[in-house]
Amino acid sequence: MKDLLHVIVNEKIFRKKKNFYCENKDIQSIVNYLTDKYNLLLISRHSYSIKSFKLKKVYKIFNIKLINFFYFLFEIFINFFKKKKILIISITPFNFFIFFLFKFFFNCKFYLYLRSDGYKEYENILGKKYVWIYDCMFKYITKHSDKIISCHKKLYNKQCYIVHPSEINFNWNKRTKKNNYKLNRINLLYVGRFKIEKGIYSLLNIFSKLPKNIKLTLVGNGDLIKKTDKNIKIFNFIKNENTLINLYDSSNILILPSYTEAHPKVIDEALSRMRPVIIFDDIKHVVNKRYGVFLTKRDPKKFIKTINFIKENNKLINYNLKKNKLPLKNNFLDDLNKILCIN
Repeated sequence: MKDLLHVIVNEKIFRKKKNFYCENKDIQSIVNYLTDKYNLLLISRHSYSIKSFKLKKVYKIFNIKLINFFYFLFEIFINFFKKKKILIISITPFNFFIFFLFKFFFNCKFYLYLRSDGYKEYENILGKKYVWIYDCMFKYITKHSDKIISCHKKLYNKQCYIVHPSEINFNWNKRTKKNNYKLNRINLLYVGRFKIEKGIYSLLNIFSKLPKNIKLTLVGNGDLIKKTDKNIKIFNFIKNENTLINLYDSSNILILPSYTEAHPKVIDEALSRMRPVIIFDDIKHVVNKRYGVFLTKRDPKKFIKTINFIKENNKLINYNLKKNKLPLKNNFLDDLNKILCIN
């Protein structure tokens, strides 16, 4: 018989009849994998709009809203005396509230998984004067967690387990295509959320000052991006893997303009398709000795200089990209499960 595992996520989950959908691919991957290993009780926020990624049938999902909150409490208290194993994915106000509830009332073993730098996110979204909010939540949850899992040692400077998130399977390494710069045109690609902390507005500002032979494709969801330049294409987040691979193949360079990242999976996706990546100095720690990741400044002149360098050294860069040893999705999920099995 499978063990029971509670998973707390800040994700907004949409319910349609007996099916559930989430908004982020990485949450889908983790939940669907753990569903095969455990009787999974998922605690999330509720969404009133359809989301992209379908979840497998889990033991139980509480996508909490006011009308079912008391039902949620009733279900939890039914097994009051049983020790609960709980995985918290990221620190957010919602996750903190549910964590505090379990900590106060129940005998629990907590596993905290840190995926991003909340300090930087709060600074970029709300401003420096509100960082203390995250700091209080971070210190309390890390103090009372039994095991801490992180995707980068930068997120937690004490003892923890390091994992390497990935969505790459063997399909990503098949039939890679040469990186050709046709008719002197350069195709840039951004894959991610359209949010201020992801640097999307900084990227658009820089792009408006670049030569017209440079094109930009944006793939993601989040804020509504108004298209004002014919050299920009915008796609909703793509859930079909082959379609996404084709977009990488049709680009020359991936741009990751984020102000904060821990282990961005899009870097490995681009490198697996033999496409170099440009990042800004804010997240220089994510390079991690990988070939084909280039640093630059948030300045149009520096940015175009980096693009031209990559273009002019295409052959050498392509040779170096073959040296990369990239993490695989199955390895990441297996490592995560091994940590959850540690008593």
